[in-house]
Amino acid sequence: MKSILIPVDFSEYANSAINTGIFLAKKTGAELLLLHVFSAPPDWYRIPVEKQQEYPENEARMVEAEIKMDKVIKDKIFKGVKATGVVRPGNVLEEVLAMAKLYKCDLIIMGAHGAGASQRYFIGSTAQKILRTSPCPVLSVKKDFKPASMKKVVFAADFEENLKQPFNKILQFLKATGASLTLLYINTPSNFKDTPTVTKAMTKMMEAYPDMKMKGEVYNALDIEKGLLDYAEQNKIQVIAKVTQNRSRRAGYDFGITETLLFKSNVPLLSVMTN
Repeated sequence: MKSILIPVDFSEYANSAINTGIFLAKKTGAELLLLHVFSAPPDWYRIPVEKQQEYPENEARMVEAEIKMDKVIKDKIFKGVKATGVVRPGNVLEEVLAMAKLYKCDLIIMGAHGAGASQRYFIGSTAQKILRTSPCPVLSVKKDFKPASMKKVVFAADFEENLKQPFNKILQFLKATGASLTLLYINTPSNFKDTPTVTKAMTKMMEAYPDMKMKGEVYNALDIEKGLLDYAEQNKIQVIAKVTQNRSRRAGYDFGITETLLFKSNVPLLSVMTN
């Protein structure tokens, strides 16, 4: 893990993401890239200064953001960690994805509010879009999250398709945290599989990664979202990892589950998108 991107809006939610990034950077030696996007035309920095002054609201946003970012990046919590602060004009989603691609980031960490939290923070609907389009895994954490608690991770999937590509993307995260891993299949009436079938698929995956210590479990529930939330609570899971989009686009494990987990669960969500 060489580079971690953290979109920041200077909220408490973003602070949780920053603290998590610092924790992982100290474990892996990764560089942190803090990105704040303010509302202005994408070519704002190429506009002559005299022209910028004709739009004082954009100039005010830029100056305020640069001052805040400078204060954040100089905080003593970054001691021993290489961190760079970037302030960009434009669209949040476009700038986050562009930076992730430019710097070949291994992970994006976002602060995410839950149900009932203020919608004024940019980490909301934008987070959902980033989860569905990011070229690298995305870790979404809630306010006041303690990163040192990431000791039990569950990887939820249908185990019908080849999961090697998305799973390989989260291996560095698993190694950095040293967390135990459980492969989890949520068995529902609409997507029922007998235990031997699921066990066979999980065993095949475990054999493909002999250096990774993991176990497999099947959990019965009426629907996938509630099953994941209940399992996480009952087993004190600290991170839920899942494929955001799989190639088969099966209804059971496709659109909606990631969003539900993002807002209803207090457990961090590690999401990886398949091609």
